[in-house]
Amino acid sequence: MNNFGKDRSHFGVSALSLKDSGSRLEVRSLLYFVFRFPLLFLVVHGVLIVISTQLLSAESHFKTQAPHYKIDVSYDHDKTLLVGKMQVRFTRNAYPTHELLFSLPGNRFNYPDERGTRKHKIVPVFSLRRFQDNLEDPKTPTGFSTGSLKINSVSAFTQNQSVEKHPLKYSLEPNPDLEVGYSTSNGLLRILLPKNLPDTKNFPGESTVLIEFSTNFPEHAQEGAVNGMLLTVNWHPKLLTWNEKPGLNEKKWETTEDNPSPATFEVTWKAVQAGTLITTPGHQKLLAGQVVTLSVTKRTIKYFPLIFSRVHQQFSGNEGRAIVVKNTSTAAAKTSYQLTSFYLEGHERRAELLHNWSTSFLSFMHSRYGLKSPWESIRIVAVEAEYEQVDVLNNLILVPMPNYKRSDFLDRQALGFLTRRLAQLWFGELIWSNQDTQQWLNLGVPAFFGLRFFQHNFGADAGIFDSLDWLNPRYRDHFFEKMANSVSPKLRYPILSSFRKNPDSQKYLQTLTYKTAMVLSMLEYTLGDKAFKKGIRYFAQNYQQNVIELEEFQQAMEKFNYHQLRTPPLPSGSPYNMDGNGSLEWFFSQWFRTVQTLDYSFGDSTTRTLPNGLYETEVNVNKIGLAQMPLVVSLITKDGKQIRRLVPGIKQQETVVFQTAGFPDKVSLDPEERLLETSRINNHSYNFYRVRFGFDWKKQREHLVLLVPGFGNNALDGNSVGVGIRYRFDDYRIYAIPGYGSKNKRGLYIFNLDREHLGLHGLEAGVSAREYGGVRSQGIRATYKPSNNPGELEYKFHSSFSREILFSARNNPDNSDVIETGESNTFLLEHTGAVSPIDSYRINWNIWNEQPSLEMESDFSYVRGQAKLGQILRVGHRKWFEFDIIHATTSGKSPLQKKFQLGSPAVLRGYPQQTNLSDDHLLASRLNFKFPLITKPLWGMLSAFKIQGTVFYDQGKIWSENISYEKAKHRENAGMGIEWTLDTASLFQVPLKIEVAFPLNDPDYKKPQFIFLGVLTGS
Repeated sequence: MNNFGKDRSHFGVSALSLKDSGSRLEVRSLLYFVFRFPLLFLVVHGVLIVISTQLLSAESHFKTQAPHYKIDVSYDHDKTLLVGKMQVRFTRNAYPTHELLFSLPGNRFNYPDERGTRKHKIVPVFSLRRFQDNLEDPKTPTGFSTGSLKINSVSAFTQNQSVEKHPLKYSLEPNPDLEVGYSTSNGLLRILLPKNLPDTKNFPGESTVLIEFSTNFPEHAQEGAVNGMLLTVNWHPKLLTWNEKPGLNEKKWETTEDNPSPATFEVTWKAVQAGTLITTPGHQKLLAGQVVTLSVTKRTIKYFPLIFSRVHQQFSGNEGRAIVVKNTSTAAAKTSYQLTSFYLEGHERRAELLHNWSTSFLSFMHSRYGLKSPWESIRIVAVEAEYEQVDVLNNLILVPMPNYKRSDFLDRQALGFLTRRLAQLWFGELIWSNQDTQQWLNLGVPAFFGLRFFQHNFGADAGIFDSLDWLNPRYRDHFFEKMANSVSPKLRYPILSSFRKNPDSQKYLQTLTYKTAMVLSMLEYTLGDKAFKKGIRYFAQNYQQNVIELEEFQQAMEKFNYHQLRTPPLPSGSPYNMDGNGSLEWFFSQWFRTVQTLDYSFGDSTTRTLPNGLYETEVNVNKIGLAQMPLVVSLITKDGKQIRRLVPGIKQQETVVFQTAGFPDKVSLDPEERLLETSRINNHSYNFYRVRFGFDWKKQREHLVLLVPGFGNNALDGNSVGVGIRYRFDDYRIYAIPGYGSKNKRGLYIFNLDREHLGLHGLEAGVSAREYGGVRSQGIRATYKPSNNPGELEYKFHSSFSREILFSARNNPDNSDVIETGESNTFLLEHTGAVSPIDSYRINWNIWNEQPSLEMESDFSYVRGQAKLGQILRVGHRKWFEFDIIHATTSGKSPLQKKFQLGSPAVLRGYPQQTNLSDDHLLASRLNFKFPLITKPLWGMLSAFKIQGTVFYDQGKIWSENISYEKAKHRENAGMGIEWTLDTASLFQVPLKIEVAFPLNDPDYKKPQFIFLGVLTGS
């Protein structure tokens, strides 16, 4: 395919779609009236036809001429300053006669946006939550950095150099339509056009304006310079698209920039320093001051990315590393392309794998789906970044360095990161979509093809490791299906909804990527393999360089939705034929426009022997979710034969009848797991179990039993450890663990049985039995914690009622009057909440009250409670203050086990957990300041990130009726710590924290306290 040789200087934008059958029906109806009414009536209806045609054409694709940019660029890498002279040739009748409007994307980093924090677009990965609680853009590695795009002059361009330039009036204006988080200041350039703007030579009807500008780049992974490498697509003014829909009187500039404003480019480059330039038309290694003219892009493209690197500065370092280039050319008919890789010396093995995987992926797309390479040349570029997400810009595949640095053990995971985005070369960079409401195209569709490629190479049920079974999550089950199902009901939004308006961008990105991929998998199952491939091929070939919406994709699939291409055919009943044969409206409406979920369960089965000796088995299938899909029911007999039935899956309960020669053994619903169900444990007449130590992931159909370690600490038991069992089935959870207290040398135990979602999402209740901290108890409890969007009020309510037996658990009990033994019935109420009035400030609180029940017998009579108010103030990149105030009080006479502990990792960290540091009343405050120790993650088999330092100061008092507040000793401590997140193979993250705290001005306590994980203590 010749990408730059053909003149394709137009692009299409899709608004509402029109089905051809509808328009033909309307024409036939009009002709019917024409032959039966007078000429006057014919004329009137003729006018209506003209108007209707205009309206309908406005609703389908409309074409507009894309501008041509001719830009002379001079770049100083040391100053990260680009100076440009830009000729913009445009078709006059495609734009207003009096003005042009340009966006100035280089000003997006002029100032922090007062409207709020930018929603970063790093797609969450299974068990990798590094950016989930990060309010800052992960593509800004050291915090906010300023950048600017200045306009130096604007004039009408003329070919005659002897003629004086004609300056044009212009103004810089804010762009309030930009996405929240980007500066709106000077976001638009409005140029006023004179009436006599001349034609450009050899281009009748087209005129040219000349813009001289300069761009100073911020420190940003894909908007500027990071670690000596420039990577940018927003380096020049961009002429916005003018939308004018005939007959609708709708005229406006696309100032939101959600739709692309493509153009053709002709760029001349010169840099002050030597370096390597990588762009869409080509790549060259240049000398200082060398001028190069890049190939003209005849095809319209969304942007013109620039990657410039000074080899000896960025990559030489102490090891003398340099950029290495690897090339692969293919000459096979209809698949000719050249693949080039740029990577750092020292990463040859992983770079070769990434290169070969990309070649295999392109071959896979051609052999399986008939899609040849969309670009004559494709370039893989290693880029500096602190995340793994691969991005695609035109024909440039940007692979962040963590994908090269990760352990060899994680090869398959690196393949997953790469191939999850490779199909964007077609779907997103060749076919375009709105980046607010239609990101399913550039996120979900590539993810689907990445999943199919992974399964093609390693098997349908493959994990991300090739040998292990423990701690080896399955790529489809866990990296896709679980991610699609793990969004709580309140945070679910349809695939077709606004990214800007979605309050939780991370959860929405999960939906766009993984749910779309799984929905396309179901579409493939629904249509059949042949029809799906034909639809994909038709869509990819007929909508290039068009801004499409879901309707175009749906129509492409409906074009091949007929029974001959699917075995067995779909059920003939409603809704599968509700909108006519071939219609897929029932599928697309429920999966793209709603949040309906799918779940079928095996009810029961009965078998009887027929007079002819056969066995007749009736299987009851229950429909739980609102969504509906054709469902395969499978029965396996004792002799191993399998019989399948395809049922509509519409009714709340359906009965499927089998007649078999052998006695039935097992029944399964959706045996090949082609449907996106919220649960699969209920799909079988038998159970699957998985038993593992410590931690593991289960497939949806499995019951997982874990043997887990446990840790704790209190004044009576000291540090306690144990190993127990954790088991979950349906909405039930069981946790049972025996333990041992290091201080009192006693055995301990905890047993909990809980049930979630008791008629309301977030509501759970359970029973417990435990012996811990000198208390042996049995009780019931209930908790309500609804899910919430970021920025919303968070809250939780908890209550419990326990029958308690208190006993002396100390090794060396003193002769004090404090009661340690007795029986009690305690009732607890607790409320926890948090709110963020602004992004940089957060308030949290915890309030609880406990007292023995007055209606039941108890040896104690007291009321005790505690209130904690916390505040978090962010003051910079990964820098914040935490300030907590804790007040606790008791009325009546409470046992020792109910005293408030002053020395504790949760109160005063510099003091040991001892009973003589506990009393009836407590007042304390804690001040922490956290700051980054190491700004870059450490990558490997075990990786570390968010490496933070902490300095803190705690102070407080305890007192009682015998010792007043004024006479109570004021105790204080100061300390420091380090905390980081240890990432194990990107599968699970373990937050680690070590603190050391020193008592201050206290002759009774001089030894420092060491705290590990915020729980275990020692001195």
